[in-house]
Amino acid sequence: MKEKNHRLRKSHATPPQTQYPITAAVNDWHFAQGIQIHDAANLFPKMQESEFEELKQDISRNGQLIPILLYEDQVVDGVNRLRACTELGIVPRFEKMLAANEAEVIQAVVSINLHRRHLTESQRALVAARLTNSTVGTNQHTAGAVSQKRVAEELGISVDSVLRGKTVLKKGAPELVAAVASGKINISSAATLAALAREDQSQLNFDDIKAIQDASKAINKAKFETRRQERLQDIEAKRANNKPLVASLGTFSVIYADPPWNYMGELAVGYPCMSVQEICNMPIAEICADDAVLIMWCSSSLLAEALQVVESWGFTFKTSAVWDKNVPGQGAYFRQAHEVLMIAIKGSVPEVPYSARPSSVLKYPRLEHSRKPAELYQLIDEMYPELNKIELFCRGEPHGVGWTGWGNECTQQNSSNPTTEATE
Repeated sequence: MKEKNHRLRKSHATPPQTQYPITAAVNDWHFAQGIQIHDAANLFPKMQESEFEELKQDISRNGQLIPILLYEDQVVDGVNRLRACTELGIVPRFEKMLAANEAEVIQAVVSINLHRRHLTESQRALVAARLTNSTVGTNQHTAGAVSQKRVAEELGISVDSVLRGKTVLKKGAPELVAAVASGKINISSAATLAALAREDQSQLNFDDIKAIQDASKAINKAKFETRRQERLQDIEAKRANNKPLVASLGTFSVIYADPPWNYMGELAVGYPCMSVQEICNMPIAEICADDAVLIMWCSSSLLAEALQVVESWGFTFKTSAVWDKNVPGQGAYFRQAHEVLMIAIKGSVPEVPYSARPSSVLKYPRLEHSRKPAELYQLIDEMYPELNKIELFCRGEPHGVGWTGWGNECTQQNSSNPTTEATE
């Protein structure tokens, strides 16, 4: 983090990344007295007083070795050198930067400082956040045209770090921002502490690492409990909307089901779950035709339980397909990147037309937890165009034309007289 003058000279002379077009030097004491600071000069953290005094002493002994850069008569690089020269009574040495626009200025300032200064990841996160918040310029180095991913790549940090930096700049008290800029705390802890009221942030002792860690843990614990209670309330609200599975819903020849298997716990998945026995006990016969096809989802770890459900509902397993999500998740043996779609038959159903037989590997993008691809409605319609269909454990309304939906998250209106409750 220290900006030693002799180090600056060496870094400034490095050609590949720090070159910039300049004109002749500018040396005017009266000009220096009223000079303004460009926003680009504030992208990087200021020096601590001890570092500044070291720089000042170096300039006093060796002179100002590195020129102060100007763009349109504003300082874009060298604020600390300007201050040191002013306090020492030395006429500053300037160089004007030639740039097509302010976006090129920012690009040059970022390049110069990244190669000159030794910044922590957290300090770079603040720089990235300031870059994405910038309204200066119009090219790839400004917020209007640059993605957070691009800025993160250029500064060698993660997108999450950029987002935390933006949180700190937006919600953090000046003392909190300064603590990150000076390297006292990391960006992750700072983003957590930014949840406090600004006056409370200002009272924190950023020199006491343990106190900061304790405060951060307390905030995270409170947030976790708040999220937990909100999720519990949401689960109970869905449970209270359980609907009966009764004959008045109709008789269907295609049963499309995505049972709420209880293998992760309700808090983890965010909706009411059912045990295997509860799923087996569902009164499917109330709504199922004598000749019907069951199309049912299950995870690969629940194949045995799914076969048990198939048998309990009166169907015979025939085959399966897999949904390739192309994004590996968790798993004790394999990182699961797929789900299984079973097909089972009851009685006699029409043969699937050859032209409507899909590949057994279904490639659709991964969605939020438990939500299945909407493309399945069309796929099933093409496989069994003449059969009427119901989706069990439906979210919202079925996307398929003529489909009936059922479930405690289903918004489709069905007229029915509750006689048999099914726990969902």
